[in-house]
Amino acid sequence: MNNSTIRSDVIILGAGINGSGIARELSITGKSVIVIDKSTIGNGTSSKSSRLIHGGLRYLETMQFKLVHEALQDRQELLRLYPDLVRLKSFYIPIYKPSRRPVWMIWIGLKFYDLLSGKNRQYHSRIVSRSQFPIHAASFKKDGLKGVFHYYDAKTNDLKLTQRVAQDAVSNGSIFYENTNIDSIKHNDQKFIIKTNDNIFETPILINATGPWIDEVNKKYSLPANFNIRKISGIHITLEGLLTQDLMFMQTKEKRIFFVIPEPENNQTIIGTTEREESNNIDNITINEEDIQYLIDNINNYLKPGFQILKQNIKNSWIGVRPLIAEAENPTNLSREYELDKYKFGEATLLHVFGGKLTTYLSLARKVRKKLF
Repeated sequence: MNNSTIRSDVIILGAGINGSGIARELSITGKSVIVIDKSTIGNGTSSKSSRLIHGGLRYLETMQFKLVHEALQDRQELLRLYPDLVRLKSFYIPIYKPSRRPVWMIWIGLKFYDLLSGKNRQYHSRIVSRSQFPIHAASFKKDGLKGVFHYYDAKTNDLKLTQRVAQDAVSNGSIFYENTNIDSIKHNDQKFIIKTNDNIFETPILINATGPWIDEVNKKYSLPANFNIRKISGIHITLEGLLTQDLMFMQTKEKRIFFVIPEPENNQTIIGTTEREESNNIDNITINEEDIQYLIDNINNYLKPGFQILKQNIKNSWIGVRPLIAEAENPTNLSREYELDKYKFGEATLLHVFGGKLTTYLSLARKVRKKLF
């Protein structure tokens, strides 16, 4: 059977939040866009996050101020664009002895977070009376509680958000090819030629937005790149029922962060995430039982005896892999900044998207457009 040839202004590899967001941005400006994914829209890391649309309070500690400001601006826009999917939520930060971060440091961080998020004082952080905290988290211990802070960030359904962004791209003319495996990628000084079982695609601009698969894709198809990623897995567990009334920003003894995320609409509580560097290919990465126990142990440090969690209480778990640019030694300190890596082959252009996070896909997509057109 002869393969048909399909031409497009831009072809994007990867239908996660970044690939879908770029397709939306470029199709709105009138470009013809094709997105190819070996699975379905949002099936990878984009649907295995903490489901938060947030600035990243903890990134202030590693002085990623630009990223936090950009994420907070994108959060505000997403609240406006998708009010049915992205909603502002109350977060509480209970600080217990012996916290490795002093109370004053967290308070200063929150005030800086307020400053970066904008002028709406209605949604700025505040101090919460320790006597009032049990109203929001009756399952949590009172002993050792040094202070409580309240602030706002947003929550979403990550898969539904990615699918909605992809649908917006389709409404503006983008075409998605799901469950499509690529046999080869070749180029000359005019275009890229991408062959699949059913079609031949041609484009002058190829964007690699394959997320944690990016190094594997570059190696398989001999695509040049200036960066590599470190594959940092994170797991989440879900419990039946609501452990708290509001979202909780928690600290481990090792100074890591995890969240307690109640979902009343599903009558469940999500707890996550972990950080483990992976060496296997992405498709071969599975949940490590030690990470499940790590989350159980850390949340139990804060719970009253009658609320302690056992492994049999877990109804579900999932794992996602964050594609973080290879820099810092400690995975906790790896930047969530992204890099756009551009190559020219005559008139043909290759652009890699390294890194990125759910919240910042809007800014990333706009930067891609400006870099290419």
